[in-house]
Amino acid sequence: MKRLFCLLLLVALAIFVAAEKVTIIANAIKGGKNTQVVDWFEKFIPSIEKELNIQVELIQTGIKDEDFKARIVLDIKGGGGADILWIDGFWVPEFVEAGYLRPIDDILESIPAWKYYYDSMKAMGSYKGKTYLVPASTDVRMIYYNKELFKKAGIPIPWQPKSWEDIIKTARIIKEKLPGVTPLQINAGTEMGEATTMQGFFMVLLGAGGNLYDWESGKWITNSSALRDTLAFYKQIYVDEKLGDAQLQVSPGAREKSFELFRQEKIAMYVEGTWMFTSVLNPNNASWGFPDRDERIGWAAMPGRGKPGDPEFVSISGGTGFAVNPNTKNPKLVAEVLKRILYIEPQLTYFELKPFVSPRSDLADSCWTINRDKFIAETSRALVKYTTFRPAFPVYPEISFQAQLLTERVVTKQMTIDQALKEFAAEVTRIVGKENVTEKP
Repeated sequence: MKRLFCLLLLVALAIFVAAEKVTIIANAIKGGKNTQVVDWFEKFIPSIEKELNIQVELIQTGIKDEDFKARIVLDIKGGGGADILWIDGFWVPEFVEAGYLRPIDDILESIPAWKYYYDSMKAMGSYKGKTYLVPASTDVRMIYYNKELFKKAGIPIPWQPKSWEDIIKTARIIKEKLPGVTPLQINAGTEMGEATTMQGFFMVLLGAGGNLYDWESGKWITNSSALRDTLAFYKQIYVDEKLGDAQLQVSPGAREKSFELFRQEKIAMYVEGTWMFTSVLNPNNASWGFPDRDERIGWAAMPGRGKPGDPEFVSISGGTGFAVNPNTKNPKLVAEVLKRILYIEPQLTYFELKPFVSPRSDLADSCWTINRDKFIAETSRALVKYTTFRPAFPVYPEISFQAQLLTERVVTKQMTIDQALKEFAAEVTRIVGKENVTEKP
């Protein structure tokens, strides 16, 4: 009888241990939105469960991003929610301010892969000196160019400008040699939405050594030489030399129209993100894809302005990553699961299902990755080290809109640069308060 009792006790203990569970939530659902995420988890979760003798549950959603965000907030506010959150890195500052994320620096100490993450990616997952997110994937921004149009214009390829002036000189040649072709598309105006701020405005502003937010003082920048030079660049392209189509920027459906014009080979250069190549120009995209994309479309890093002290090249990134719920009951077990998710083998498996710009050097330099997707591998190695990210505070969307309006007023000649900056400063000050703005030389 005693032996039977001991046996039953051991079985009960085994069941109890095996019943430990780590939950992960992602905005993905089998056969629907981000189905590759579910396919990936199904491939490697069983091995984690077996090794750690636990259950790992993927909570599938597949809903609008804002609805997904709202669900996570409600779960955490209610004292529950998944242990591991696969979220947009852009949400980190807002979530941290609200107390919705757990600092993970102690967890990262036990994760060997962390040393391979680019510093720019570590910074994207950090806020106020602590780390809250391990980037899972990212993107970068660059200049796409049509090789065939460049050849017709007599421009040597591969092409890599070293300054803004190099871009302008190239655009002038295209305007002269190829009538009917718009030399450069760099997003402007409110119709393009966040694509103006991230793909256009920031790519120029960063190249001038500027930013919208001063991280040292914790204030928003309402005027600076970098802002003035940014608007001067836009003015030169769209107003002074007409190297871009100003009317396109403010027309309804502007972004989709610009994709179509690039597909028709009526735009020669286009500043955009990774998604442009992998999705918009994808040969399988019936609307805008190029059957011979890899041979016909080239890319170049966006250079800095070209003055002493300016950055050599610039980029700006978004991306998703793994964060930890402050309500988790077992951070040590969460750390063990994250450690295994971030082993290079699972990461390569995910890359095979859904190629992405890697936030870490060991994956970007992997021979397997390079052979699988040359574009992703090359852009990861070349641009992630230069990239930065948006100041994702709760007020950012309002300030981003003002940046879009700033470019619109200049490229459509509604205002001079000084007038537009005066309106911009007034609106940003209204949004954040006089004590939270500053001017830079």
